[in-house]
Amino acid sequence: MFNAKRAQQRLIAAGYALKADGDFGGKSFAALMAYIASVDRVREVTQLRTDLGKAAARHFPKANINTPLRIAHALAQQAVETGGFSRLTESFNYAPDRLNTVFNTVSIRISEADRKRLGRQEGESAVPVARQREIANIVYGGVWGKKNLGNEKPDDGWNFRGRGAKQTTGRRNYQAVKDATRIDVVTNPALLEDPDKGMEAAVLYWKARDCNPIADADDCRKLTQTVNGGVTGLADREIALKRAKAILV
Repeated sequence: MFNAKRAQQRLIAAGYALKADGDFGGKSFAALMAYIASVDRVREVTQLRTDLGKAAARHFPKANINTPLRIAHALAQQAVETGGFSRLTESFNYAPDRLNTVFNTVSIRISEADRKRLGRQEGESAVPVARQREIANIVYGGVWGKKNLGNEKPDDGWNFRGRGAKQTTGRRNYQAVKDATRIDVVTNPALLEDPDKGMEAAVLYWKARDCNPIADADDCRKLTQTVNGGVTGLADREIALKRAKAILV
């Protein structure tokens, strides 16, 4: 069983202002998110983490994400997908080498020439939005995007880029969210940038992919493959999982 009071006591010992009352609600989730992400990021309970914490408390029970391992694995995956619970929209602000690491681990989705042309150049603080858009349409488009993500139109890669706590990606997955929630994220994809809707979409995906048994088996690699489609960021997910377990298990 989940010992919520003990987890809260551990968060309090780590410096978070909570009551150890056994009610693991939004504030407790927000503090846990901040703790998980605090290895190399801001450890404060930001407004986004506060909103995501409330959303997790509301939506996790709907998918029976209710044991220490299930909660730890779910949050560890989300921590990496959202840059430490710091953003809900995918960024393509990558240097050329990083584009290769992120998108070419399973198959070649962006050529060396395009990586050099579109990736962040020396002296640039960020890749301009126009180039990020082109990157998104390359890596999430074409035959690969049509087969795996249901992206068919020229700008689908950009319009249906990763959003929400799980970084829901692709027209097909946005359609699945719409079908399950009746929230029209296909017509208005930016709706998934809302913390509550973005968390709800993440939980729906978790449930649809039957992730609980994988979490129960404590198999981070398999869960990463199920959630991400590959093992991108596996080492970071394992670090996040270790920190989550330190509080929950």
